[in-house]
Amino acid sequence: MNLSKSIKSNPLAYIAMKSKANPKKISMYKKIYLRIKNLELIDKDKYLAIHDDCKTQDMDVNLHYLYYGVKDDLVTQQSYITDVFNLEFYKNRYSVENPVFDYVLEGFFKNNQINVFDSRYVNTLETPIFNQYYGGQNDKLLSEVKDNCYITDKRTLIPYIQLEKPIDSDKIRVGVFTNDPFENLAPCPYIRLHGPFNQLSKSDKYTFFMYGMDSYVMMDIDNILRSKLFDIVVVQRILPFLDLLLARCKKHGIKVVYETDDDLLGVEKNSPSFEYVDSVRSQITNFIDNADAVTVTTPNLASKFDSDKTMIIHNYYVNTVFDVKKDIKRGGKLKLGYYGTLTHSKDLFLIKDVILKLKKKYDFDFEVIGGFNADDNICEDWYDAVELPSNNMCFEVFMPWLSKVANWDVALVPLENSKFNLGKSELKYIELAVLGIPGVYSDMPVYNDVVKDGVNGLLAKDTEEWVLKIEKLLLDLSLRESIRKNALEDVLKNYSLDEAFIERVAYLVGHHHTYKDVDGLDYQILLEADFLVNGDESNLTKEAIEKMKKNVFKTKTGIELLNHIFEL
Repeated sequence: MNLSKSIKSNPLAYIAMKSKANPKKISMYKKIYLRIKNLELIDKDKYLAIHDDCKTQDMDVNLHYLYYGVKDDLVTQQSYITDVFNLEFYKNRYSVENPVFDYVLEGFFKNNQINVFDSRYVNTLETPIFNQYYGGQNDKLLSEVKDNCYITDKRTLIPYIQLEKPIDSDKIRVGVFTNDPFENLAPCPYIRLHGPFNQLSKSDKYTFFMYGMDSYVMMDIDNILRSKLFDIVVVQRILPFLDLLLARCKKHGIKVVYETDDDLLGVEKNSPSFEYVDSVRSQITNFIDNADAVTVTTPNLASKFDSDKTMIIHNYYVNTVFDVKKDIKRGGKLKLGYYGTLTHSKDLFLIKDVILKLKKKYDFDFEVIGGFNADDNICEDWYDAVELPSNNMCFEVFMPWLSKVANWDVALVPLENSKFNLGKSELKYIELAVLGIPGVYSDMPVYNDVVKDGVNGLLAKDTEEWVLKIEKLLLDLSLRESIRKNALEDVLKNYSLDEAFIERVAYLVGHHHTYKDVDGLDYQILLEADFLVNGDESNLTKEAIEKMKKNVFKTKTGIELLNHIFEL
């Protein structure tokens, strides 16, 4: 390309030359050129790094792109086109070959989106698209955060976490991160996060930002929490960026809560989950060690962690996914049933001999939902497999389906006596009570702490006991009825997500700067954590810190951290 200096410095003259004086082409390419330039779609430095000839000829990058850069593949183009314009998204959504040309000529006037988060914030072709987009995004975020206390929409979540500074709010801002897709929540995040936090958000005292695994692929992980966007961050189980998240939280004085309903660090080597958990073991341990609080489901699981900062929050009856069954199955062929995830096949094998022995004496069906891995190499002569619904890991799909399908006289809940299972909770007991199905449970701490044998369930230690207890229930309808009734009464009384729980959490959040009338370990931990963060930021005198230590600090962990941080 050997052009005279006058042509190179006059884009409109170059367009006329390339258009061979065709008035329609000149008009069209002039529009494209000016709109690309005005919108500042192209990063000059990034473009020149790829197109040396443009630099050599000292040519306008917008003009060069018009005829040469536009021939690059989309990946190359995206490397120098502003990030807010997602070329692949635009091409696929509107079925066009050239996203940039299409947008500046037609798409803008059709209010086409420029990326998945865009809601038509670009209002003119005369102003940089970046400024328009983020100006619109910020306006939307301000409105959304003001009006909504429970945010799950990725079109709000992702732009929010990319903010340079937090939005001012009189509410406590809680960022919640789970390794499950939030659009199709599994039981653990649904029960432990979604249910209680959705309820808590109604207090209008704080805002929850709910980040699920489906959000992470669209997040700039390197810049996550680059400013103090949250007051508290809650992490459940495992994340791919635990270390980074922890570091950013500590840097900005954000309180950190680790939530789990399983003893993940106690997963045995023969478990299907061991390899994955082991690969991130150090991250989990580091996060737990540095968390301000740890929430768990049971006393047994709590014993695995630092007692000074561990709180037990029991599972509860989830009344949003299915209704209470008012009665038990009373007629037809006797049915036993079991349901569980594929990681629990060892539990199910515990009762194989039990079922085979009972089948010699009684005519019944034994239905299994889930339960086995594909490589378990089992024969199907002792059970009937029930086909799972599509999207069966979604709690809102599975539980209503289970309520209709599980037409059982007795449910069986075997559990292998392992280190990992000792950390399990009584969730099956809660669910079976609401399903109206009396259960026989393994006689282990996870169940014998809540099941009174013969009252709200039956407990069995070995094959002989399993046979006797199941037989007892099969033969006695009145016993099945009384167990169902007692279990349901217990669950509705003691496992409801009630106002007391909501008020307690709201109280703690609202009084985390109040140092009088501390009425619980949860309150004490919250106060100490708050002071450790704020004291470090406030440049307090040593005398003031010593006074706080004497008057406020009571937990062993809190005192040790205070001494370490302030070198007392």
